[in-house]
Amino acid sequence: MRKHALTLTCTACVFGAFGVFCRWIQGMSAFEENGLYKTGNAWGFILIILYLAAAGAMIGFALYFRRHEKLASPPEFGLAIAGNARLGLPVAAALTLAMAAGSVMLFVTAGGETFAPLLRLLALLGLLCAAGFMGLAGSMNKPSPGGSGREAGLCLASALPVVFCCFWLVVSYRQDAATSVVWSYAPEIIAITVTLLAFYYVAGHAYGRPRPFSAIFFCEFGAFCCFVTLPDERLFALQGIFFVLAVMQLYFGLLLTANLRPAEEIDEKFPGALEAEGLAEPEEEPEEPELEDMGGDSGGEESFVEVTEQYLGGEEDAADESQKK
Repeated sequence: MRKHALTLTCTACVFGAFGVFCRWIQGMSAFEENGLYKTGNAWGFILIILYLAAAGAMIGFALYFRRHEKLASPPEFGLAIAGNARLGLPVAAALTLAMAAGSVMLFVTAGGETFAPLLRLLALLGLLCAAGFMGLAGSMNKPSPGGSGREAGLCLASALPVVFCCFWLVVSYRQDAATSVVWSYAPEIIAITVTLLAFYYVAGHAYGRPRPFSAIFFCEFGAFCCFVTLPDERLFALQGIFFVLAVMQLYFGLLLTANLRPAEEIDEKFPGALEAEGLAEPEEEPEEPELEDMGGDSGGEESFVEVTEQYLGGEEDAADESQKK
């Protein structure tokens, strides 16, 4: 599955490179000097087509893994992202430090912005997001039995990036609520929303509701969406955070894909895992046996014989007479 994982990740990166180029050209040619959008600009349509193509490609990969290859993921998160710890953990640590550095820079440079208090609170949540990502990545190759302290720690760590993205959506909405040009903020909103869904489905493993193919799709598509936003004008710290989030999603998407295994193998090693992932085929209900025709009179109601009270009371009278004797 490593080949499939590399192919999917490279596909997301290629789409992301085209997205950066299209967004950059759109920013230079599609906006007036006063910030208004030029109606009918071709680069807007090209970018929409690129979004649809990227989403279609990621959906195609997910359906291919699920239906054609009939793959499934280990139910425990540490096993679902298993890999070479000597390589994976240093990469995760570098991403964590980069996210923390971007958050600190945002806290320092947000003083002159309109929504400085919200941006500084976002920076603090960014530090928690970095810690949560490292907590998830640090569980590589480590099982987390139900009810254990490790499982509780994973649940907490997986919730932190989701909270960060939710609050970032609020901040982005407050910043662009008065903006009438949709193309000026739409890619940012899409990127944050898809990233939120990516971390939400990644957290499903920690909470015992794994949806590996949804997680893989949103991680790869979310990375593409984050790349598209890089040519936009915003604080440099936020640009760095967008880039780090893109790489984080590629990190999880790569490992989740690389650890997919045949569904039969997963079901054999982890009984009940397919039911938790929603991959188990529904059992066919046994058909009720049809009653066979035992023959007999088929003459209908006309052939019925009326039973009189004389016959109904015959057995009781006979029993009374035998007791008297």
